[in-house]
Amino acid sequence: MNNENAEGDFTRYTIATIFFVGLGVLFYAINIDLLDLVDKSINSFHSTSSLVLLWRIICLSVGVCAIIYMFNCGPGNMRVLMIKSSEEKIYHPEGIAKFITFSSWTLLVNVIYFASATLIQVLDYFDLASPHFLSQIQVFAFCTGIAIAFLTATIVRHVILPDEAKLGRDVEHMFLFHEQVMHNFAAIFLVIELIILRPKLMPEFAIFGLLLGITYVVFAYLFAYYGGGYLAYSFLHPKPKIAPLLVISLASFIAIFYTGLWLVSTLDRVLAGALLSGWVMLIVQFKPND
Repeated sequence: MNNENAEGDFTRYTIATIFFVGLGVLFYAINIDLLDLVDKSINSFHSTSSLVLLWRIICLSVGVCAIIYMFNCGPGNMRVLMIKSSEEKIYHPEGIAKFITFSSWTLLVNVIYFASATLIQVLDYFDLASPHFLSQIQVFAFCTGIAIAFLTATIVRHVILPDEAKLGRDVEHMFLFHEQVMHNFAAIFLVIELIILRPKLMPEFAIFGLLLGITYVVFAYLFAYYGGGYLAYSFLHPKPKIAPLLVISLASFIAIFYTGLWLVSTLDRVLAGALLSGWVMLIVQFKPND
């Protein structure tokens, strides 16, 4: 019986796939001198407009308030998969345990972007030099943040909510303030930045999505095996035969969404704005369906 279980356990292949794909991504990033490309884009993310600064402060404030709300709104409601027994359970995380989900990472990256963008602009306003690495973080946070925000909003509206509705489950908790910011406003805030600033995005920055996706999967496994004992998403379980493909698909989808956003951003401002606005309208949802 134990031999059969061992033969059907593809964990080692999943881990190996993550390792070699991650190694390949890092090699590619070094080979194309990714940091040099980031440096060439930095100035396009900077702004001297007081209105842009006000907008960024508002977005940052909303994100910070959402994080504070997550800590103080009481226990959450998650359907998790236990890593050892492979059983689904309802878990009610509190405090920092709420931030193990990919959606929460969407919120955190969003806050990192607007925090770095605001700080850089404030320092420039007072003729103070901002650290170079802070500008690099701004570029990285934008490229990953907008991609995962669009991916998260798409999955929530078109996969998770319909599935929950079919099973007759209550989804009211999916529309609390912090959930709205993670699933809706993160995408809206960053797409407005994209339309207003039209920063110099490059197709090579899709590699950031792969790096973030792989990082999240590694984090999820470390947490499952050495922390909470569960996975927030059942499709990330490393044992099934299809697991290596699924975990890489998460990272790949982030890169694909970024590539789509980059392509649209290369179009005429009016056309790009119209397409991006329409795209957002197709993926956000602010209240449960009747």
